[in-house]
Amino acid sequence: MLFLLKVEVKQMPQMPVKDFLGYVIREWEYFSRFQRRGKILAGGKLSGRRGAAAIIDAESNEEMEEIVSKLPLFPFFTDIEITPLVPMEKALLDTKRIHSLMK
Repeated sequence: MLFLLKVEVKQMPQMPVKDFLGYVIREWEYFSRFQRRGKILAGGKLSGRRGAAAIIDAESNEEMEEIVSKLPLFPFFTDIEITPLVPMEKALLDTKRIHSLMK
């Protein structure tokens, strides 16, 4: 199952910036490990914001929840958005089917 994950920290936590940046480093290292394992297909930082987005290939909703809840910055996120995605191939097949049914 493919998911689009978008996370943001809109309000800085009450801690020294250097400590917070340590969490950010651990977050990107976590993302890198999952990308090497093939779980994160693409992703990156949201330009000009304190956030990130990724396309994640998880076996189930439960696995997706586990991935997200173990993110080092999870306690600090003010916005978390998880959107299930229909793979492009399936979307194309569905659209072709609907198109063929139209007169």
